[in-house]
Amino acid sequence: MKAGTAVAIATIYLVVYCVLLNIDLSPVLTGIAYLSVPVIILFLVFIVLFDDSRKYPQLHNDEWGYTDKDKDDLGMF
Repeated sequence: MKAGTAVAIATIYLVVYCVLLNIDLSPVLTGIAYLSVPVIILFLVFIVLFDDSRKYPQLHNDEWGYTDKDKDDLGMF
């Protein structure tokens, strides 16, 4: 699963949870949703951290960072 999909699912779930809190639908359903929020957040963190859909450069002994400016143009280093 891509990170964007995981973020969308977690966002939709949390919005539904907030709506359940405000409409006082069912305390049991709201309680179950409340107890499952940490699982949803851990799922989101796991998917985002292990998402390999983008390839990033390997960090060896080279300098790596912002590529829009040359280091010599900054004048601070």
